[in-house]
Amino acid sequence: MRQQVFIVEGQHDASKLKQVLGDVDVIITNGSEISEKTLKMIQALDHAHDLIIFTDPDYAGERIRKEVAKGLKHVYHAFLDQDLAFSKNKKKIGIEHADKDDILKALNDMKLVTTQTTSDVDHYFLYSNGFIGHQHSKKRRDILSNRLHLGHVNGKTLLDRLKLFSITKEVISEVMHESLS
Repeated sequence: MRQQVFIVEGQHDASKLKQVLGDVDVIITNGSEISEKTLKMIQALDHAHDLIIFTDPDYAGERIRKEVAKGLKHVYHAFLDQDLAFSKNKKKIGIEHADKDDILKALNDMKLVTTQTTSDVDHYFLYSNGFIGHQHSKKRRDILSNRLHLGHVNGKTLLDRLKLFSITKEVISEVMHESLS
């Protein structure tokens, strides 16, 4: 693995990451107002570094993740479950509120984006296996997403991430069989 650079949303997230990992390189997006200068710096770093996107598990974090990841070739995604990232008063959500062990687990389970997907998953597979369009689809998506460390997903995001990380029907079937056994 090449030198790593973490991409987070805010200063508090960066501080928490440094508290957990020590002296690491971190780029702060300053929330969803990512400057063109920051995006160009990230793109320049992509040539010689492994970039790890570790944004908050909320809508804004997902938006930032998508914006930052566009066109990158050496990018990993680390996801923290929403229920592990709430502040003590449950009013805020973010990496800064997570426990050290939960952050380490999320980083241990990070996924590398593949440029040529080998995923054979499509809408029909997701529908016929109850991940979309059924009464208990959300529960099934949550089980799969948790087991594969894909972060919080709806039906469309699940399909996108399965393709992004080249996860196949066979892997999904094995994971769900183990989960429901």
